Amino acid sequence: MPENDTSVLPGPQTAAERGLDVERDSDVPISTQIYWQLAYQIESGRLQPGMRLAPVRELGAALRVNPNTIRAVYRRLADNGYVTSRHGAGTVVADRTVHRRRPDALSSIVSELLRRAAQAGFTPDEVAAAAYAAASERKRPGREVRVLFAECTTADAGYDAERLNQEFAGLIEAEGTLLDEIPDRLERFHYDLVATTTFHADEAQVLTSGRMPVVAMLVGPGYVELVHEISALPAGSQIGVICATDRGTDNIAETLAIAGTKGVEIVSATIDDQERLTLIDRTADVILMSREAIAQKLDQQLHRPERIRQWSYDFDPAGLEILRRAIEHVVASKPDAVKTPEATKSTEPVAV
Repeated sequence: MPENDTSVLPGPQTAAERGLDVERDSDVPISTQIYWQLAYQIESGRLQPGMRLAPVRELGAALRVNPNTIRAVYRRLADNGYVTSRHGAGTVVADRTVHRRRPDALSSIVSELLRRAAQAGFTPDEVAAAAYAAASERKRPGREVRVLFAECTTADAGYDAERLNQEFAGLIEAEGTLLDEIPDRLERFHYDLVATTTFHADEAQVLTSGRMPVVAMLVGPGYVELVHEISALPAGSQIGVICATDRGTDNIAETLAIAGTKGVEIVSATIDDQERLTLIDRTADVILMSREAIAQKLDQQLHRPERIRQWSYDFDPAGLEILRRAIEHVVASKPDAVKTPEATKSTEPVAV
């Protein structure tokens, strides 16, 4: 193998420089320590798809660990979709969906968690133990109603889940996820409901495979007004669509088509496609930007900001009421749940 091949995880002399280390006095098994570190580096984007991990014996020698332990770690990584292994080609980081999650997000979350824990006097081992315990609890039904809110972008999913937590404070625990991740989330954790906007209801229903109710939530009039504004543009207009994912741009285009938009050309770009972003900036009459694109401050990089419209929405009160009734129905079915006044107004089944 060429000496300048930087896609290979360094051998014994530089393994520690890549953040791989073993604490032999930790309560966490050595194989788990190595697995967590490699999985974290892949999730956070430090190890990119296509990069090769060190050969089993080299990494074992670097960390002073039995090669069989490293071999078991690599098998576990492969079983969970992090890597692929082929005879003669080694172990390679798999092409996952990390690019849609913002690769730096996980690293920032963990760094902030460790910083705050240290200020409160907790060690990294205690944080890891607490995180493991919390994850284990999430696999079992809890006292609060657990709602998985699915959207086509990470920003919208997280933002909407937090809004629902505020709206139904003390009654639910809502988490955001990408639509494609619904099956994996349902396999790993317990949820009582899946919620999404009406635009994705059919897709979410398919992805849940009938395992639980899907609540389709209506959006507010401001969003509808924006759609009507676009559909009223004269034929020949160019609409720029900027979103975090191809799925998001396709969804916006589909929504505009359903609304009756005709005779306009839609030019789409994901937030990391500089060539398409430049084309939109040069040609578009109106530019629709997702919440995630705004969060990346792409609106500040484009000329003529008066063309920019944020493609976002608020939930319609009727949509919130539909979710409220679904939550109340779940609460009524939990014998050990704390029945709040809001949760006992109605116990009849909710059509979702």
